[in-house]
Amino acid sequence: MSREQELLKKLEECENASSFLQISNKIINLKLKALLPKVFVQDKLVMEYAVEPLLREDGPLETTDVVSKLMFAMGKISLETYADIGLYNQTLEYTQSLSDKVSYGDDVVYDFIKSQAVLSSQQDGFYLESINKLKFSSFEAFSQMRYESLIKTVLNLSCELLLENIEKEIKQ
Repeated sequence: MSREQELLKKLEECENASSFLQISNKIINLKLKALLPKVFVQDKLVMEYAVEPLLREDGPLETTDVVSKLMFAMGKISLETYADIGLYNQTLEYTQSLSDKVSYGDDVVYDFIKSQAVLSSQQDGFYLESINKLKFSSFEAFSQMRYESLIKTVLNLSCELLLENIEKEIKQ
């Protein structure tokens, strides 16, 4: 099982949105770094002397922010995908600045989901509608636990969709 698959399984075990964001950002970083060599000239010499030093742990392409900017600048990922990657990163930074862990039911998580391009497309708009129905209904009919469970499911889906978009766009 690959590191990415292991982390995807761990997403399901996350007890709060803070831990979900930490793990999902690691997965996004792994996906970007795994695909990054494909965007460069596929020459053994170039890969050994130019690309590999860039990809080292202490290299300039260590952070998700830098790698996604490079891929966007090279025209390898769309503006929407680039924005979603940045949104994951910004939301993680925000949650890490807080003293308490962020729950799935927190408004910051709702805003995070609402802002994702990957979920606002027509075909995936269903998930946002479902969340809105639960969020803005009286919780007499729906429990907070059901709402948070739906949020967690949609977060997992959004991460998987973003990873698929990254891979599809880079391999074009």
